[in-house]
Order: sequence, then C-alpha cells, then structure tokens
Amino acid sequence: MSLKQHPYVRPSQVIESMRDNGYKNTAYALAELIDNSIQAGAKTVRFVCFEAYEKVNNTSRKRIQKIAILDDGYGMDEETLYMSLEFGASKNRQDPEGMGKFGMGLPNSSISQCKRTEVWSWKNSAKPFYTYLDVDEIKNGNQEVIPYPIARALDSKLSNAYKGSMPRSGTAVVWSELDRLHWKTSTTLLKHTENLIGRMYRYMLQDEKVRIVFENYLFNDSTQTYDSEGSVSFKANDPLYLMKETVVEDLKDFPSDFKGQSIFDIHHDGEKNKKFIELSDGTTGYYCIKSSSVKKSFTDKMQESVKRAVGSTDVGKHFASNIGLSIIRSGRELDLKRHFKVKDKYLKDRYIGVEVQFSPSLDRFFGVTNNKQTATKIQPISLEEIALQEDVDEAQVIEVLTERDPDYALLITCLTEIEAAFQVFDELDKKKISVSSAIKESTEKNSTNEADVKATDAEYARSNVNPTIGDDDKPNPEEIKEALSDKNFNKDELDELIQDVIQNEISVKFDERDGPQTMLFDISIIQGFTLIQINTEHNFYRNFLSKATERDKMLLKLCLAAWGRMEKEAPSENVRRRYEFARQQWGVMLDGYLSVEEDY
Repeated sequence: MSLKQHPYVRPSQVIESMRDNGYKNTAYALAELIDNSIQAGAKTVRFVCFEAYEKVNNTSRKRIQKIAILDDGYGMDEETLYMSLEFGASKNRQDPEGMGKFGMGLPNSSISQCKRTEVWSWKNSAKPFYTYLDVDEIKNGNQEVIPYPIARALDSKLSNAYKGSMPRSGTAVVWSELDRLHWKTSTTLLKHTENLIGRMYRYMLQDEKVRIVFENYLFNDSTQTYDSEGSVSFKANDPLYLMKETVVEDLKDFPSDFKGQSIFDIHHDGEKNKKFIELSDGTTGYYCIKSSSVKKSFTDKMQESVKRAVGSTDVGKHFASNIGLSIIRSGRELDLKRHFKVKDKYLKDRYIGVEVQFSPSLDRFFGVTNNKQTATKIQPISLEEIALQEDVDEAQVIEVLTERDPDYALLITCLTEIEAAFQVFDELDKKKISVSSAIKESTEKNSTNEADVKATDAEYARSNVNPTIGDDDKPNPEEIKEALSDKNFNKDELDELIQDVIQNEISVKFDERDGPQTMLFDISIIQGFTLIQINTEHNFYRNFLSKATERDKMLLKLCLAAWGRMEKEAPSENVRRRYEFARQQWGVMLDGYLSVEEDY
C-alpha cells in the first residue's frame, strides 16, 4: 500500500495565523530589517515612506502606500537572497554573536505588517536580483514555494531614494499592501519610531557605526512621480541619560547650559567590570549592569528656568517615557521592561536608569525570543520567597540552587544584581532632588465629572508604563466630531463633549445613553481620546448601575476604562477585533443572566 505524503505545514492554511507573531508594533518589526542591514555591514540605513493622498470619509488625507528599508551593506547573491524569505533559513543563524541569528526576521516581521514584501539585492555593482513574498498568493494556493530570484533593476523610486548615489552593494526591502500598520501617515510613523529606534540603536548611533535616516516621499499626481518631502537622521535616545548630544537635547525646555553634557551621574559602570560565566553545557558569555541618576544641578536648572515641577515639562515626560530596565543584546536594545521595578505611582523612577547588557551566546540562558522582542527570564525575583520555597536562609539560596541547578543559580545571581542596581533610587533622596508629579497636577482640571478625571489620570499613568499608539496625540475636534457622528449625539451635546475634552485635557470620557439592549458598553478610540458609552437599556444598567452610589458607579466606570485601554493596547488589529467581539458577546450573555428583573 502506498502512502500519500503530507507536509508538516500547509502554507496556504497557516500563513494568516503566522502574521500574529508577537511584534509589539510597526517600529519593532522595522527594527528586524534594520538589524539585518547592520549585520550586513551597512553604514547608512534609509527608512523610507512613500505616501499618496487618499479619500478617507470624504476627506483627502495622506496615507503611506509603501515602506522601504534601503542599505549599503554587503548585499546578497541569488542563493542567499533565495533563502532570505524562508522562515528560519537565514545565514545569520550561522553567526551566534550576531543580531539576527534566529533567521526569522525578514519574513516574520514583514508579514506582521503587510501582505506583500519585495526584496532586491546586489553585489559589486552587478544588476540586482529580485524575489518576493505575497500573503494573498500563498493563501490562495498559487504560491507554495519562494520564487527563485531573477535579475531585475530597482524601481526608479527606490534608486531615487538613494539620492543619486547607488552603493556598489546593498539590499532594498519594500513593504506594500500595508494592512496592519500601527500608524497610517509618515508623520505619525516618524513620531512613534524616532525615540524607539533611537533608543534601540543608541550605542551604534552614538559611536557613529551606522546612520539611520528617515525619508518621506509624496506622490505627485501631475508628474506621476514621488517628490521628496524631507529627511531626518535619527539621534541616540539614552534611557540612562549618560550619552551626550542625544534626542532629549532637542526638546524646547532643555536647558542650553547642559547641551553636549551628560545629565545623569553614573553609579555602577558594569562595562568596566563584565561578569563572565560558563554554563553547564560549556557555553560562555558575559553580562554587565549599569545604573545612573539625574544630576541635582540639572533639575535645579530646570526648575529655575521653567518655574514648575520637572516631571510636568517635556524633558520630564521624556524621562517618564524611558522608565524601566533596558535590556541590551549585541549592542542593541531588545526591550525596556517598564514593570521591572516601579517605585511609586508618581513615576519618580524617571530620574534613574538601569541597564543590563549580555552577549548573544547567553540568549537561551536569558530567554531571548526569536523575534528579539524581550528576554523572558529577566524578571523581578524575591530571594525571600525562594528561601521559603527551599526552606533555607536567604544567605544559603545560591549555594542550595548551585548544587541542584547551577545554571538557574547563575540566573538568580544575575537577577539579584539587577535588583540591587535599582537601589540607585536612594541617591535621589541623598541629592534632595524635587520630583513633584505631573500626575498630581492633572487632578486639578475643571471637568465636573470625577470618573472622567480619574480615568484620564489612570490613562496617563498607564501610558508612561506601557505606551501605545495615540498616547502622545492631542485630540482633534474635527476628527472627534467625524468619528462620533453616528453615536446618537445632537450638535450641542457633541460641542459640549469636545469642549470638555480640549479645555480640560480629558483623554477618557464616559457617556450614558440608550443603545442596543444587549451591548453593555461601546468603545470609540479616536486620536488622543477614548469615549466609553454605557447603555442605559442594558439589564445591568437598569438593575444595578442606575441604583449604585456615585462612588460605586465611578469604580465600575474605571473597570470599563481598563477594558478600553486593553483594546487600545492590542498588538494587532486582529487581536483588537477579538477583544471587541468578546466585549459584545459578554454583554449579550450578561443581559441574558440579568433578564428576570424581579429576582433583584
């Protein structure tokens, strides 16, 4: 009997699910391509947006059509290019110390953002080779193998983006059919990637090992060509604020006296004292820990010049955006773990910085994910809890663990050292630095709705811990009016809502009105603003919420605001739709459970 052969994976069936592969946002996906360029020896990486005007709700607006990453690296021959779009087949896997050793970056990151990826690559001024990956062709069963590269000249818009100076060797990756972009315009894409990419590649940018340039082109209907709209070179963004001439110096309230200077003091310089370790399987590598705290002379100068708390300034908000433990691998930041050690709700942690660096040979030891989004084993630990579990004194924990699992003992030793580095927070008290909270100030708004104010404060605090799309955007009255046109507001109500949002800087607002009976609440997320509408026809509202005390009603509203924030932080549009579906189904089920009013 002959057996029919079956593949382990059918591309047409799994390609869509593979698109939800864990990239936090577009910037992190783009970083994978930048990694590849840097590992290929690129000195300049061009991050290029091609825009055109589109009709959006009867309004002509700019929208990104294509995104390209262009470099002047070593380039690829046709065989290497052929492998580059195969999941897990990249030759970068052969470099254990490289940034891209997992071999998943190019195809994985690309399908997370777009349906079509095209790649050109060339060496020694030869004609470029070309291949592509098309999600729809794979889904339809029309393309089950990677197209073998063919010789094809670069599109003119790509060669023009090299500013008339085509490198002898290089690679161009182009994304189109951008159905999963987190930001739709070049302006917002730059706004949200500049600080992140500047932070991820800060060591390379500071040491001038690579230059990363953002360029934007707008389609000209008259000439049918793309015209340059300008370019920006990314600067280093150092969360320890020890580097000089970084992006923070460009902020309007940064004191001119401190330009070109470090604004934090270093307390633990691990780079001068690397810890080399050997694992049980013979793997060797190093890690080192660095910490810093703000200079008192800097905060004194800030308060003298702005006449208010440093935390409420643009510089203070920049500090807040960099709170957390910075994890560096191969000179590139994997993650900023914002929850690693939070001192208090007033975000005083913004005035310190802690960083751990390690060699890629320790990836498995630290739990580095194959999309290089984080190191899962770098987590807060408690020696006290481990001691209780092991039934020994804290001083004996490492000794006991070493006997049973020496690698785990090494990990706990490292995590304990990271925890100890956060003691640099005590330096703030020694320096007698004023760190008044911007969050406190936000409760002094004029809005009469306490739930709106508290939800806005919670949103602000959360945005500093886990920033997401739209956090930095200012609400736009016209966009709010347009987005809420079908939400049963009359003109006066809508004008009043917009006035409250703009004047009182409210980013979350609640509204109670009739709606579909089975939906308890609806969420509208607009630029810089979230509206949560509670359905007064729902059985939960009629039987409970309408009879609740004002305090209980406010607490319930904050619960709904937390759900709204979860939808806003969804890692992809597909995940967000699932949250929305769950919210709607739960409303239906809840209405059914509470349908017999006389029981309450």
